[in-house]
Amino acid sequence: MKDINNIIFNPVRMRIIQRLSTEKSITTNDLCKFMNDVPRTTIYRHVKILLNNDILSVVSEKKVRGSVERTIALNINAIRDLNTAENAVKNAFGFLMSIYEKFKNYFSAHKENMSKQKLFLSNIVLMMSDEEFDSFLAEMTALSKKYNFKISENRKPRDISIISSPVDEA
Repeated sequence: MKDINNIIFNPVRMRIIQRLSTEKSITTNDLCKFMNDVPRTTIYRHVKILLNNDILSVVSEKKVRGSVERTIALNINAIRDLNTAENAVKNAFGFLMSIYEKFKNYFSAHKENMSKQKLFLSNIVLMMSDEEFDSFLAEMTALSKKYNFKISENRKPRDISIISSPVDEA
């Protein structure tokens, strides 16, 4: 497998992975309908990259009007294998650099005020037990599913990144 950061930290592939994290499995056709702001050929190309690198797997295939329609899902076991202490720093760096790149690209083209664009950076340290933290994460997941609307005229993508990072308890 190639460098995981080069595979995952691509805007289109991140959206595919995010969609599959909420859908469990989806046909490539339904994925194209959901991501209708991205050309169909681009989605298929990125799905192929994720399949070739074992990030996605094909759950089923069926013939539809002369072509084969795939149902795809996240390959949880392969992703879990990549979630190691050795990869943690590299993965965090790749994640943070992908956010940095989005800000850099956006503000090189747009000179508007960050608050007007509803862009912000925030940090908070919460005191929680493991059980409370698990509950917090479950509520955040439910909240993100509740507000994960389909694309429409009056909506635009909102990229919200959440990081649970180590706390220096010195």
